[in-house]
Amino acid sequence: MSEKKGPIKGIRDRISQLWNQYPNWGKIPQFLELLEKGLDKELFVDPDKKEIPIPIEDLPVDEVLRKSGFFRNFYEKLFPVSHVFRITYRYDREFLDNFMPLSQDGYIGRGSYKFVYKLPWNQVVKIGKSKLPSDAIFGSLFKEVGKDLSRFLKPEEVELQNFLKKQTSRDSKKDEIDFKFKRLGLERLHYWKLKSLIPDLVVPTRFFMGMRIRNNPFGIPNVTLTPCDQQPLLAGKHLKEFTIRNEKLDQNPIMGKLFPKWKLNFDSHRFGVISKSKLKKIAVDFNRVIEVTKYLAEEEKLIFDIHAENIIITLPDFELKIFDFHVFDDYLYEPSEENPTPEMDHIQIIEEFIKSFELD
Repeated sequence: MSEKKGPIKGIRDRISQLWNQYPNWGKIPQFLELLEKGLDKELFVDPDKKEIPIPIEDLPVDEVLRKSGFFRNFYEKLFPVSHVFRITYRYDREFLDNFMPLSQDGYIGRGSYKFVYKLPWNQVVKIGKSKLPSDAIFGSLFKEVGKDLSRFLKPEEVELQNFLKKQTSRDSKKDEIDFKFKRLGLERLHYWKLKSLIPDLVVPTRFFMGMRIRNNPFGIPNVTLTPCDQQPLLAGKHLKEFTIRNEKLDQNPIMGKLFPKWKLNFDSHRFGVISKSKLKKIAVDFNRVIEVTKYLAEEEKLIFDIHAENIIITLPDFELKIFDFHVFDDYLYEPSEENPTPEMDHIQIIEEFIKSFELD
């Protein structure tokens, strides 16, 4: 004799049937699934389609990158980077894909943590510089990554890490491999801290373990394993390009002569002719960045280390975009005389720029 189902039991059975039919329902997506979402589309390049390069005059001018010293520029000419691969693990061994060719004039410059190269299409690849574990970037978040590295690396990257360590018997080399893979995870975590809070303002970036090939004058390649990232190249202006140096700060005579400091005044009229509605949109987005900066400082004790060269106003859309940022532990910063908390130094720069819009 069959058991008679009540209406509640029937509903529960139906929900259970649907749940088992779609096993991913209700599950929290993994960190990397969220991070990689949309990047295949946003960074896709069709090799058969000729892409019109962005004119050099429309690219943002970074005074630090564009003015690399003579010796660095000479070194890049003498030992040019030929190409970069993404390295992963397939077929029970290391596997190279995503070939990125670089010409001798592809070197744009260097930041604090990366060398920057322009790709033949409208993107850049940024190659991690060698850093010591004592660097301030490797703080509490680096320890967080090290506690569960598989959360921040793809399965094939974990397999690659283990494979490469088996190829050497030297403990120092194994430690170096571990350090580089942890740094890759750290870069992703720094990016996610902002991407999860203000996703539309952060430039799409893919982080990967790279294999850089640099040739010596005799054409002999030198191969280096290093974390890299890939981004679209945008037309626009850095925040730095709106700076006017017309007010020198008081310093002692020697420092004032050798290392002068200037008050950052801004002139938003360098945009050219722009409607007030667009200026208001930029101002609103900047205020969102301020709120995120405050949140990270107050809730997570992290300083969003944003500078004028990490912010771009795109042209012709006049949209605010942020890239190449890091977050540091707040105890690494000393509050300045003007500001009681370290994050206010960064916030003040943004507020000064907003004031230059002359909005009500």
